[in-house]
Amino acid sequence: MFTAGAFASDAQMKKELDELKSQVAELQKTLKKAKVETLKEQISEVKALAASNNIKWDVDLRTSMDSIEYETASGKTYKNDALLSNRLWLGMAYQPVDNLIFKGQLSYNKAFGANPPSYSTNGYPQRGYGFDTFDWVVNENLVDNNLKVRQAYWLYFGDAFLGADIPWTASVGRRPSTGGFISNLREDDKPQSPSGHLIDVEFDGASFKFDLDKVAGVTGMYWKLCLGRGLTNARARFNTDGGLAAMGDYSEDDTTLENIDMAGFIFVPYDNGQYQVQTTYYRGFNVPGFRMVDPASMSGGVNTGMISFVDGNGNGVPDSYTMNKGYQMKNLGDQDGAGISIQVNGVGEFINDFLDNTKLFASFAWSRSNPSNELNTIDMNAMMAAMKQYNMTLEQAFQAVNAGQMSLAPFMTKAGMLGSTESETGTSYWLGAQFPALITENGKIGLEFNHGSKYWRNFTYGEDTLAASKLAARGDAYEVYFNQPLIKDILSMQIRFTHIAYDYTGSQGFFGADGTPMSMAEATAMGMDPIEKIDDLRVYFRYRY
Repeated sequence: MFTAGAFASDAQMKKELDELKSQVAELQKTLKKAKVETLKEQISEVKALAASNNIKWDVDLRTSMDSIEYETASGKTYKNDALLSNRLWLGMAYQPVDNLIFKGQLSYNKAFGANPPSYSTNGYPQRGYGFDTFDWVVNENLVDNNLKVRQAYWLYFGDAFLGADIPWTASVGRRPSTGGFISNLREDDKPQSPSGHLIDVEFDGASFKFDLDKVAGVTGMYWKLCLGRGLTNARARFNTDGGLAAMGDYSEDDTTLENIDMAGFIFVPYDNGQYQVQTTYYRGFNVPGFRMVDPASMSGGVNTGMISFVDGNGNGVPDSYTMNKGYQMKNLGDQDGAGISIQVNGVGEFINDFLDNTKLFASFAWSRSNPSNELNTIDMNAMMAAMKQYNMTLEQAFQAVNAGQMSLAPFMTKAGMLGSTESETGTSYWLGAQFPALITENGKIGLEFNHGSKYWRNFTYGEDTLAASKLAARGDAYEVYFNQPLIKDILSMQIRFTHIAYDYTGSQGFFGADGTPMSMAEATAMGMDPIEKIDDLRVYFRYRY
């Protein structure tokens, strides 16, 4: 009896012990799970805190080699066989709440090594002291090592505009306005806001976008208002007016350029991802350009170049620059531009992989000058005809004017715009395709052609081509490129060749006499030797993360 009871007691104890072990194991699992969940919650809180209180950065570093050659109307050539450069973009983003985000981008873009002195300007560096520092293109030109602000803006997202079912956004700051729609393809970037055919410059301003697809019942429809200021007229801080003639810090200065503003809109009537249509209209107010002025009315000697360097310290090294005597940049009127661009992302419906990954585009653009005709200038055509008759150089003619031996009165006319006192219209069309390379995995080949008429003028000074803006060409431009990813989403390369053949001069000018269109024959007959052809071969390697 005792033995049997002992065995029964042991069996009961073993059962209870097993149950206890099971309960302990379940408790440990529960505690472990609770601990893991707690840790997950803590990690989520840390991530959320980090996302809300730290700027997210990205890096884009491109190293390029360009081989550039220019050929003039007379057959002379100027070239740079191996122009090496680095372009760095440091992007930043910060989103503390769901409907508001800050975005910015710092940049430098420079040639390898130091800038050499230019002996024609008494030892001043070649680059970074003239119009290559113009605010519209300060990040697109090869200047110095300094980081500059390329983008800095906030973007607000609204769910319903004035109670209607219209999602909308508002943004103010230094907005992205280079590498726009279609021009982004060759750059291997996402498209920015404007049409690359009309606008490719850096700008400070604001935009307001309204998504109309829900109320209109049309896929992807939206309308965007764009406002910008390209130049601000304001006197310097701590100016030296002095005494009773003081005009105040940051007041308007009547002796220099007025504010240069731009207003326009982008209307997308349809965008379903495969078929995209974008229309654009803008007006630039008080656009600038050069005019020739009477050198006799200006103090000092004669200097017929665009920029005068000033040696204020008397040490033989210029320390500032001014506009040259004889040339003067002024506001000359307004400029209108409009265009329509169509892009097809994939030909047909699942015909084959090649057509599915092929992109086609066509774009047409229009420009019109609206000269104010408020200023006088020298009619260079008439003056140079007289100089040719008397076998005089331009400098000799100006010296004769200063000496009172020659009058400019017969050659004075209204400044106008683009060499004309009339409103002149220009047009441009642009066609292209991008398709799989086939010879490599994920490589893309692109072919592009564009043509501009005699008075064509756009705002593409910041286009990413070192030789010149191909989209500004008054003539024909051809381009072929090969984009190849090397390490997915990190490292890529490009080989690109651009050829431009000009029919008329003035493609790279502003809106004054420097934008006057002359055929190569007309310019040659006047003793000029303008650039007629450009070739630019580029190879780059690009790191993005």
